[in-house]
Amino acid sequence: MIFTREFKHNFGKMMAWFLVIVILTGLLLALYPMMLDANMKSLFDSFSGQLSPSLQKILGFDKKIDYADLSEYVSFINQYMIILIAMFAMQIGANSLSRDLDDGSIQYLYSNPVSRSEIVTQKIFANILIYIIFLILLMVATFFIITIPPLAKDIIAASLLLDLGKIFLGMLITGLIFMAVGLLFSSLSKSTHFSDGTSVLFVIFIVAFLIFGKIYGGSLLGIANAIPFEAFHPIVLLKGGIDFIKAGINLIIFFVLIAISYGIYNSKDLDF
Repeated sequence: MIFTREFKHNFGKMMAWFLVIVILTGLLLALYPMMLDANMKSLFDSFSGQLSPSLQKILGFDKKIDYADLSEYVSFINQYMIILIAMFAMQIGANSLSRDLDDGSIQYLYSNPVSRSEIVTQKIFANILIYIIFLILLMVATFFIITIPPLAKDIIAASLLLDLGKIFLGMLITGLIFMAVGLLFSSLSKSTHFSDGTSVLFVIFIVAFLIFGKIYGGSLLGIANAIPFEAFHPIVLLKGGIDFIKAGINLIIFFVLIAISYGIYNSKDLDF
């Protein structure tokens, strides 16, 4: 009951975000044939080479990407798309536990024999399923945008799917971590009035911190490189250069955030 109710509630939001990101992805992929032109690629390389090292890091030009390689170009544009995807993931987490208090449906939930832990568990699984479906749809849409009509000659479908799988695996883990942050916020709140805006602002704050870390370096850069956007960076996963220590730290953070959310919600004073 709770699982189905949560899933249906977030399905519309998922489709809205899916359409927005597919359109943006399609527009950016439409620029790929330009990168196959030697003159245009030379001009782009010259432009990126003239940027300061800090600005290259901020814009993701420091990863030594071959923009004429289709898979690497896809990973390049998805380093920007993941910011929007993280906002979506955090929003569905941030709305989950506080929504029932905000709209008064907590009374309906407690009219059934259900524990608080079960409420949290079913909502988490419903949100994770929504997010997985969202990413699968996005990956399939990206595949078809690339192959119909083909953006490049001699596309090997199996190889492309494997590369997309690596890229979207990083997106999955990154989004789940932000979803867990949203869940923590939701367990602390009794209202959803500001949850969407708070989620957007939080992701923007993380991106801003990442930018400052890349500009000023030192210990800030070390922390910034452990942020999910960098730990599971699309081009890093594509080339198999993942740092398992940073990945492990992020996964530990995910489980800690989930555990804290359970604890807060179970001890929360619910008005119903």
